[in-house]
Amino acid sequence: MTSSNSIATRRQRSGAGLDENCEVEAPRVDLDEISLNELRRAFFREAGGLALRFDVSLDDVLDHLRFAFDLSLLRTDALRRVAIERIAQNIEELVITIACIRGDENAWIDGIEPLRPVLIRMCELRVNEADAILHASRFIKAVKNRTFGRDGEFDDGIPRLQEFAGIQPLRSYLGGPLFAILQDLIKDGMAVATRPSSNARAAARNLRLAD
Repeated sequence: MTSSNSIATRRQRSGAGLDENCEVEAPRVDLDEISLNELRRAFFREAGGLALRFDVSLDDVLDHLRFAFDLSLLRTDALRRVAIERIAQNIEELVITIACIRGDENAWIDGIEPLRPVLIRMCELRVNEADAILHASRFIKAVKNRTFGRDGEFDDGIPRLQEFAGIQPLRSYLGGPLFAILQDLIKDGMAVATRPSSNARAAARNLRLAD
């Protein structure tokens, strides 16, 4: 799932006099009390049963967010409030994501596998059905490998679940990079673009990757 036109890494290296291989972490801003209360309510209201099933606590969610979500990137209180609201809406997916990161296969079955048909339909907008299944399956496997550190490349656009912050639905977090990678493969002649069928076009109208 690599391409010569690779996507840039998320973390930016900067700073005068620093070694070019040294990664600079931006300072992270802690969640304020209002944000904590909103996430706490969403956790127990929307994800309580799921959290019990996968043994994920509210503290686990907050620790995950402190790694995955840098509030300092949002310059206004209004933007931060919107971000917290979206995270609260996707709190169940955060619980499943944390369980996946821990290696719970049931979480992968419940949280990632149901997204496979969505990712396949998205790929069918650019390639035929057989290739769509192939690319989506390879991508899901690559995401799992990246999440568990089974490969060493971090500049090929493959996301890892540790960086999913719930700002968007999980299907969007995965679907965006998959589509970008597929576009690069087509551009580089490593995949053949086809005109989408009427069924694929109809399905596309029902896809809402960027909710």
